Amino acid sequence: MPIEIIVPDAVTTPHPTWTETDGSTGNVNLALDDEFDSNKALCAGTNTGNHFIVSFGNLTSDIASINSIQFSTIGFVGILRGVAGVCSFDLLNASDSSYSLSEDKTFTDTTLSTLQAGTERTTSDGSTAWTESDVNGIRMKVTFSSIANTSGTMNLNFLKIDVDYNEPLVDTYNTNDSKIHVGAGTLYVQSGTIYIN
Repeated sequence: MPIEIIVPDAVTTPHPTWTETDGSTGNVNLALDDEFDSNKALCAGTNTGNHFIVSFGNLTSDIASINSIQFSTIGFVGILRGVAGVCSFDLLNASDSSYSLSEDKTFTDTTLSTLQAGTERTTSDGSTAWTESDVNGIRMKVTFSSIANTSGTMNLNFLKIDVDYNEPLVDTYNTNDSKIHVGAGTLYVQSGTIYIN
């Protein structure tokens, strides 16, 4: 099944204690949208407990149904070696209400190129599959939860959500071979008989 990746957009406003390192955008969201640039969302170790909310771009694929979503992030603790810092990642709906799917990720000075994946989520509430509307409205609250030494800094490089989805089944009729292509199979007529293969 295909996967579409959605990344932070420029819609939400960050908490003032979270800054972006290149100074050009003034928007922490855009510090997280590219895995390969050098811009980062940064929070001083004395500012634990502070959070920001990030929104994501809308899906652009032709989607029939969604199988699952899964977030991933890259980050590290700066300045100090071996110091662990923790961020909490909480999925929110379009109204900023929590889906109660919060997860903690731990970062050190050695995680600066490690993509840490969250739990694959097939539903938002334990029983209802994600819809395209749900995913288009999804947001994430990122909280700097703790750090072992407040002289360190929390740095986040990247945040994404992988959306595993199904494409709509497309029925087509090929006039050249007199076959109707239905989803994964083919119906065809030969000497007045309908065959499926």
